[in-house]
Amino acid sequence: MKKILFIISISSLVLFSSCKKDNNNNPTPPPPSPVPSDTLTAGWTKINFIDTSDLVDIFFINNTGFAISSNIYKSSDGGNTWAQLTSPPGLGPNHFENIGMGNEMNAIFIDPLNQLVSTHNAGASLTITALPTTLLTDVFFVDSTSAYAVGKSVWKTIDGGDNWIKLYDFTASAGYNSLFFTNEQTGWVLKKEGVYKTINGGVGWQLVNTDTINLGYGGAIFFLNSDTGYISNPYSVEKTVNGGASWDKVFTCTYTTSVYHDIHFVSENVGYITDGPRIFKTTDGGNTWTKVVALASSSYYLSELHFTDANHGWACGQKGTILKYSQ
Repeated sequence: MKKILFIISISSLVLFSSCKKDNNNNPTPPPPSPVPSDTLTAGWTKINFIDTSDLVDIFFINNTGFAISSNIYKSSDGGNTWAQLTSPPGLGPNHFENIGMGNEMNAIFIDPLNQLVSTHNAGASLTITALPTTLLTDVFFVDSTSAYAVGKSVWKTIDGGDNWIKLYDFTASAGYNSLFFTNEQTGWVLKKEGVYKTINGGVGWQLVNTDTINLGYGGAIFFLNSDTGYISNPYSVEKTVNGGASWDKVFTCTYTTSVYHDIHFVSENVGYITDGPRIFKTTDGGNTWTKVVALASSSYYLSELHFTDANHGWACGQKGTILKYSQ
């Protein structure tokens, strides 16, 4: 009897040892790493967009706004929900470039080939206008119906985009051009060669001094008045206080490869810029900047900012990214 008990005890020990060995060879897996989350400061929220298109521009007047990719999208509730608009008949393969709005009814969407798509009823219907030019890149309303468009030439409409007249031909190379007006007479075009200024409603343009700035493939331009303005390039944001005669660097960009850095100021001191997946804010006219948005994915670059006032703003970017600011 003792012999049998001894054998049973040995067998139990072997079985116990085997179980311990299996546990050592297959340790309990560690808990999964936490999923990175977006960092959004007070007032900023992320909107659930209707698809994953790369968005290149967003524009609002009051609660009516549009966003664009190869399609046009509309929101009537301040950007909380969106609907895709039906493209007008005859619109060829496209990827829209920029939006301009004169009021909640009138908007123009730029196709970089030679087409402008306009609406006079907040997107209920869309009309195509083809201009005898190529590489249209930006449009800017100076009142509810008068707007300028720029490409190789500068064009003007006074009826919300139905009819256009050519005002000026640039002799410099084409490429991406940004447009900004402070009133119907005074405006700027940012080209690869530098900043051009008009003081006669776009009829004549003069190159102002940007000799020390590497403008690269283009960037944003924003003026507060006839003297104070900002431009961006792939590497920095620059400021002028003398109408463009001289410029000083106020921000050094981190994301510099094929990234468009947008600019929007809501007052003389308060403004925002994009830097890849991040948004920075200044409250002292560009002297210092604070990061207010950082997307978890560093590849989801933000391409455009737009504010209607100090308490309401939006940003858009890759993979259907839309951010809303509301205070």
